[in-house]
Amino acid sequence: MEQQIKMAAKLYQCRDTAKRWCKEEYHEKIRHYIDHLRLVMKNESIDEIQALLKISKTEFYQENGMVQMFFMAAVVEILEPSK
Repeated sequence: MEQQIKMAAKLYQCRDTAKRWCKEEYHEKIRHYIDHLRLVMKNESIDEIQALLKISKTEFYQENGMVQMFFMAAVVEILEPSK
């Protein structure tokens, strides 16, 4: 249970950071990552976290900290959309 709580905290932290960084452009920027996650979820028949883990194995993800932050924020937006 502790591990899940820490993971959730990290995901929410990434979303909050992305929102502060992008300001009013946040929802426009995050849309691409949400769409990509949903595509992986659909194609693989997996949930949000499993899709993130699958994506995290790609070179594109591993080499770009901003991409990592946006994908983690996208997971939160799928599970609990912000206003």
